[in-house]
Amino acid sequence: MGKPPVPYHEIDIEGVPERHPVNAFHSHWAALAADRLPRRSQINPAEITGALPWMLVLEMLRDRKKTEFRYRLAGTGCTELFGVDYTGKMLGENLTQEGAEIRRKEFTHVANTLEPVFSTTNLPIKTKDFITVHRGVFPVSLHGDTADQIFVIVAPKSTECALRSRANVPNRLSTQRHTVSTAPNKCGAFQRHRLS
Repeated sequence: MGKPPVPYHEIDIEGVPERHPVNAFHSHWAALAADRLPRRSQINPAEITGALPWMLVLEMLRDRKKTEFRYRLAGTGCTELFGVDYTGKMLGENLTQEGAEIRRKEFTHVANTLEPVFSTTNLPIKTKDFITVHRGVFPVSLHGDTADQIFVIVAPKSTECALRSRANVPNRLSTQRHTVSTAPNKCGAFQRHRLS
């Protein structure tokens, strides 16, 4: 008999391991959000390679009555994890009704407060509800101070990616040995190699 499903519950970022894609993206987002909501144009994919496969980007479709969310992008890790490519789909397709409602409330809250939300839960997909994931939901602006897009990073709890920073890039003039990230591993992060 398997473990009972983990219900959705919010956590602090401290509850997410440092090398998990959610924490890696949070570090990038927080650096950009020092004094205002990060703009989409500021997010540099080269600085978040370990999170890219686990990223979902949703656009907010607002009308007078309600706000809907459409998946603009689904990373390869998410597509493999969910068993479906959500790109172009509306929030709620292929989710349980309860899972879709939780996500809708969560995304609306993030857009209104302009603060990220972190959680641990089982996937809200009937055939995948045995998989426990860490999630991070981040507001992003296209043009100003209003959240127009929601970036979601979702990956199994055990997922680890190499952390990438400018400190890992060797000075070309140096003759010392350095460790640098040069080749993507299975989670889209960078493996470590010794340079002479």
